Amino acid sequence: MSGSSRYPAWLKGLISSSGVCLSELMVALAIGTVVLAGSLEAFNLVQAQAVRQQRILAAQQEMRLGLEVFEQEVRMASSSTIAVARSDRFEFSANIHGLRTVTTAPLVAGQTLLPVQSGSGWEAGKTVVLCGMSRCESHRLGSPGQRSQLLLSDPVGGAYPPGASVEVRNRVAYYTRVDDRDRTQLMRQIDGGAGVLIGDLQSVRLSYWDEWGKAGAGIGRIIRVAVELSMIGGDPKVIRDVTVRS
Repeated sequence: MSGSSRYPAWLKGLISSSGVCLSELMVALAIGTVVLAGSLEAFNLVQAQAVRQQRILAAQQEMRLGLEVFEQEVRMASSSTIAVARSDRFEFSANIHGLRTVTTAPLVAGQTLLPVQSGSGWEAGKTVVLCGMSRCESHRLGSPGQRSQLLLSDPVGGAYPPGASVEVRNRVAYYTRVDDRDRTQLMRQIDGGAGVLIGDLQSVRLSYWDEWGKAGAGIGRIIRVAVELSMIGGDPKVIRDVTVRS
């Protein structure tokens, strides 16, 4: 019997004229395994880098959009509408959505129904400010606004001529909060409804400046509000400086 006839048919392909090449096959398989493992590791590294880059881009986008909102709304504040100015909280009143109208008939003291040019879309419970030539007063809406009238929850305190202005005053707050991962968030609150404006921060600090460029201005002397954001990972701080209404 020849040497090769002792082996099954499936193994004869691994036999050369010099004998079985099983050791060479084992070496080739080992090399292939190493190459495959290296390829998988390289793929995982590239994938991890791509995911990290996407997170960085998403965080940058969130910060850019969040700071745009912060700047737009803080510009609506003024020294007369600021209520709280601390390093971790800034509160003020403003007509965020631009809801305003005028009365279309005279008003008398004790009146609760205001005839107006347009009251559609005004939510019940919102604070509104009624202003004439020499006075203003605040009220809450007792029901949703209608096309040509607004219903107050309490009566008007004085007389007003046609054309008196009526506008919504939202309570706006920016403040800091630490999440369950011990990361700082810049929060935005409008009339009690709050949400995260910018998250995953190392720290957030608000500061207030007067007309002489001095920090620590009291509420009545604030002309600029600055927010300083420190990123996770030691990236450079981001600072936005916003001038409020005079």
